Amino acid sequence: MDTINRIVENNAEIEPVYKKKRGIVLLRRVDNLIFVSGHGPEDQITGVPLFRGRIGADLTPEEGYRAARECAIIILGALKDTLGNLDKIDHFVKAFGLVNCAEGFHDVDGVMDGFSDTIADVLEERGYHARTAMGTHNLPNNNIPVEIEVIVSVKD
Repeated sequence: MDTINRIVENNAEIEPVYKKKRGIVLLRRVDNLIFVSGHGPEDQITGVPLFRGRIGADLTPEEGYRAARECAIIILGALKDTLGNLDKIDHFVKAFGLVNCAEGFHDVDGVMDGFSDTIADVLEERGYHARTAMGTHNLPNNNIPVEIEVIVSVKD
């Protein structure tokens, strides 16, 4: 699975470290649930968006799908950093996604499938989740195209 978020140091790929930003926690664990803050398709070291703009005007639906896929990779990386490995995930419970849409663009679900398909590919049935997808006209960090938050159940 190719990812855009790769760091190469001394000719070896290393994984990014996810840190708190602006007083907002990346995630919060309550009992066996982890609530993950909204993530956009951004470089996890610099915070620079990997994609910018509205789907249907600045970006194609395929680019929107790739942006949502990148969000899945980033969220899985954050969970792996927190838990040590993805085997500790019992299942994804819920995903909520915002898609930055141009006037007349309505395939919000098709864009969010980039996220859901990736989670299901990696975790199989443990990745199946309830989902809400909503179109909007503005998102943070220089107009990112997608922002996704999740709730994940973890094993004791």
